[in-house]
Amino acid sequence: MVSCANAMMLCAGDAVQRDMVARFSGQAGQKQSRSFSANPLPVLRNLDWVRDMKLARDFRQFASWLPWSFTPRTADQGRHAAILYFDRIFDMGDLVSGLLYVDANQHYPEHNHDGQEMYFLISGTAEWRYGGHDDYRRLPAGNIIYNHPWDWHGVKAGDTPLLALFLLA
Repeated sequence: MVSCANAMMLCAGDAVQRDMVARFSGQAGQKQSRSFSANPLPVLRNLDWVRDMKLARDFRQFASWLPWSFTPRTADQGRHAAILYFDRIFDMGDLVSGLLYVDANQHYPEHNHDGQEMYFLISGTAEWRYGGHDDYRRLPAGNIIYNHPWDWHGVKAGDTPLLALFLLA
């Protein structure tokens, strides 16, 4: 998580983004482990395709041991998308953070919420609606996406699975 925070800080575009990443980095650096059980959902069957960055390749080694859950935004029960909240593994304070995994050629529905949100794209090229835009824009791994409160956003994964770290404040 600290490696992700360091990479995110290099990509953060403004003071708001840097502040969110700094909060995440501080929480990640002082993590208190919690007891959890692995929950490898069916969507993780394509983990071998997650490989765009070293962070993604490292992630593959332990992904199936994590407490994944299906998201209530989809009705697929973890067959095409999954979410991992870091606070199920560590005490992360008040910043909601985790991983979003969307299988190849699948989508995560458009939605909005009251908090600002940031995504760091770790693997996969995908079409994203974000940042107040009405259209989808194609972005590869290594990018940061930022949404103000109530911005509509969603994602359509490309030919490989999408893995993104998210921060929600």
